[in-house]
Amino acid sequence: MKRTAGIARTVSIALAALATTAVTAGAVSEAPSFYTVRNDHGGVIVDYAIKAAQLEQTGQTVKFAGRCDSACTLYLGISEDQLCVTPSARFGFHLPFGSSSQGNRFATTYLLKKYPRWVIGWLRDNGGLNRNLKVMPYEYVSQHIRPCDTQVTDL
Repeated sequence: MKRTAGIARTVSIALAALATTAVTAGAVSEAPSFYTVRNDHGGVIVDYAIKAAQLEQTGQTVKFAGRCDSACTLYLGISEDQLCVTPSARFGFHLPFGSSSQGNRFATTYLLKKYPRWVIGWLRDNGGLNRNLKVMPYEYVSQHIRPCDTQVTDL
C-alpha cells in the first residue's frame, strides 16, 4: 500500500510542477493551437498524464489522426471541446502493466477515473480492460468527439 501511495504522490507532485511550469511558460510564449496524435503506441502513464494536463491547460486542440493505444488514451480525458478526430483515428485499450501488481492496480484506477463516461461504457460493453488490446473504432468515437475541421493543420 505504501508503494501505491508513493506512486499517487509522485503523480500529484509531477502534475503540480507541470501546472507551475505551464503558467510560467504561458507568460513567455504561446503554444501551437493543435497537437496531432498519430500512431502513438503509448508508454509510461505518468508521462501521458503530465502531457494531457499540459495540453488541457494550454487549451490546445488534440487532433487524433491515427492509432492512439495504451497510455495515449489518457488524452480522451481532456475536455471534449479540445478534441477532434479524423476517420483514421482508432483507440487501443488494455490493462496497464509494469513494475508491480500494486502499481498496475493504481494505474488502472487512474485511467478509469480519467476516461469520460462514454469510454467507460464502451469498455464495459466490450468486456472491460484485460491483457488483450481492444480497439475502439472511429465510427464509435465520432459519436462523442467532433470531427476535425479540414482547416486543422498537422503540427
